[in-house]
Amino acid sequence: MDNLRTLWENAAKSYKQLTAIRYLDKKEIKEVTYDSLDKMIRLIRGGLAKTGISSDHVALIGETSVQWVASYLAIVTGDNVAVPLDALLPAEDLIDLLNRSHTKVLFLSPRLIGLAEQALKLCPNLKQIWLLNDSYDQFVQNGQIGALAELMNLGNTSVDVKASAPNDLATIIFTSGTTGKSKGVMLTQKNLFDNVANVHYQVDPGCVMMSVLPIHHAYCLVMDWLKGFSLGSILCINDSFMHLVRNMSIFKPEVILMVPLMIESIYKRLSANPAAPVEAVKQNVFGGNLRIIFTGGAHLDPFYIEEFKKYDVDILEGYGMSECSPVITTNTPDCHKPGSIGKPLDNIEIKIENDEIMVRGTSVMKGYFEMPSETRAVFTDGWLHTGDKGYIDEDGYLFINGRVKNLIIMSNGENISPEEIENRIALNPLVSEVIISGNNTGLTAHIYPDMDYAQRKLMAPADINRTLQDFIDKYNKAQPSYRHITSLVIRTEPFIRNTTGKIKRTEIA
Repeated sequence: MDNLRTLWENAAKSYKQLTAIRYLDKKEIKEVTYDSLDKMIRLIRGGLAKTGISSDHVALIGETSVQWVASYLAIVTGDNVAVPLDALLPAEDLIDLLNRSHTKVLFLSPRLIGLAEQALKLCPNLKQIWLLNDSYDQFVQNGQIGALAELMNLGNTSVDVKASAPNDLATIIFTSGTTGKSKGVMLTQKNLFDNVANVHYQVDPGCVMMSVLPIHHAYCLVMDWLKGFSLGSILCINDSFMHLVRNMSIFKPEVILMVPLMIESIYKRLSANPAAPVEAVKQNVFGGNLRIIFTGGAHLDPFYIEEFKKYDVDILEGYGMSECSPVITTNTPDCHKPGSIGKPLDNIEIKIENDEIMVRGTSVMKGYFEMPSETRAVFTDGWLHTGDKGYIDEDGYLFINGRVKNLIIMSNGENISPEEIENRIALNPLVSEVIISGNNTGLTAHIYPDMDYAQRKLMAPADINRTLQDFIDKYNKAQPSYRHITSLVIRTEPFIRNTTGKIKRTEIA
């Protein structure tokens, strides 16, 4: 059956004694086997059934952990619907999403214990909170708050909890859009199963992967955890982006998923010491075994792909969105073209209409939860409007060149994709972040300088301003007049970003 129970049980049986997860407990590396993880999943799944939770919405809020992963898999391999939420959101936003998703049970990180009683008070549908740890004594008088171990004690591995059918809802993932109200993307069991099955890359069982993205994010959930487990990989938990390089040295991964922002940050670290020997960088920065970085979520300039090849690391770009479970296209080790975002998965069709990428296939969502008008707006005759501009080349590779809604319409009728200009400007080492805005009369570059770089070069504020203006002037000379940047704004603070690292364009000031 094309559901997540089948996907997980095949992995648990095939890789029983292999390590499934590695993580740091203080400075000690700990491991959980596929068999041990399977037992946890069965106990949590059984515990939910024992407490009457069936065909209900169950949310998770917390950092990546064994307990989070086991709880998520217990939800989606049973007959409930998982609602992973962003742990970095403010409490009022989380409470709003708990209410909007009709969450009945919440798995909550003990680090966020302050949210527990507030959520129970303000979320009428919420009946129970399970903390993602073994014990918690503070709320012993509150029967609505318990520890995961208590729920597992209620479970019984001999009791078979029914699995969801392929077309049943598996998860609701709220978009982290840079504009407007977040939408709850409804993904079925088959949506997710088919997405995993049609991403064609193979590694040997025991391949070491490191999970560095936020676990509530569809790309991380599907490509790290579901795909990784289906291949018998060892998933290592990166406890903080601040510890990324340290943890690569500790876990020595072969494969990592990253967003472009992370790749750019690593490159800036490398470029600060260009004389470092290649072998030393391989060991000290990448851990010695890194072969592949899969990336998506934003454009990555091919420049970085070429730079990382010097260290025998292949960067393979893909393209997707939560609405497509999430992968639409991907480059693979056997089939890739730098600058492209790969070829469509076998279960996905793509067409270009009015320069916009349109998608349909078995990974495309059912719709937005309780938002029928928004759902109707993104579908035309079964085709999903991605909102992205792109084209397919003669070899079948997809290229993306901006967002439809970000287009700047000039007075002469020319349409400008700001992302194309931003990608060029961002290659300057003095540029940390850049956004191009404009109206019908001209373009403005909003730049936040890389202050670490400026300090290394002993640049005063006036030097920064002059250097950036000279760079913009040089850029303009090579461009047609309608693409000229006529105004430069140098920021003293970084741009506001959402939790997946994308700049909120509507908040440029």
